[in-house]
Amino acid sequence: MFSTSVTTWWASAVREGKDFVAPSPFIDPATTAVPRSTPAPEFDHRSLEFMDAHDKKPVVPMNRIKNLAVHFTADFVTDLKARVGSRCSTFQCLLAHVWKKMTAARDLNPEEFTKVRVAVNCRGRTDPPVPMDFSGNMVLWAFPRLQVRDVLSWSYGAVAGAIRDAVSCIDEEYVQSFVDFGNVADANGEELIATAADAGTMLWPDLEVDSWLGFKFHQIDLGTTAPGRRPRSCRRTCRWRGS
Repeated sequence: MFSTSVTTWWASAVREGKDFVAPSPFIDPATTAVPRSTPAPEFDHRSLEFMDAHDKKPVVPMNRIKNLAVHFTADFVTDLKARVGSRCSTFQCLLAHVWKKMTAARDLNPEEFTKVRVAVNCRGRTDPPVPMDFSGNMVLWAFPRLQVRDVLSWSYGAVAGAIRDAVSCIDEEYVQSFVDFGNVADANGEELIATAADAGTMLWPDLEVDSWLGFKFHQIDLGTTAPGRRPRSCRRTCRWRGS
């Protein structure tokens, strides 16, 4: 991701001093957001990423929220992956665990639906792929959605599978559909309202999650030591938004 490139360049600048020459990032949006000659949105973006102005966002105020930092040890993650039983990324395994635990803690109606907003880096999901140092926004959202009773009763493997399936749907076809949708909305002068939680609120009964697992902080060499193991604060870092 671009932020990883920035930190790497920063480290290089510290080491090299006046001899450092900053590389030119890929900044050509014309190659990443080109609608088809006849825009043809194929997915329901209007109700997935956006909402009508009169709709009420399912959120709670921040005064009902407390921050909680949790450290998942390597042994815990290994055991968790064993419970999942199938090939699964660390992020998806942890998300399945947190989704289960937060749903139980919220004491929701078993028949209610809950979903997770999962940030998906689309740079490698287009055809052709966009360079990883592209400095624009190439993030869309996946929305794994289950009934509360299923989140609680399904195995870890089944919940992780629902997450994996939702993320896999964000492919080249979906990205192109989103670009076409934006082109049509702009042409019609539509004011679109994102379904993301506003500042000062948290989603309910849903979650929003961002992963920092791809940030290569442990590879940043500022000239004082060789790259080594990540400090504890940078290991398995995910940001969960929900109450």
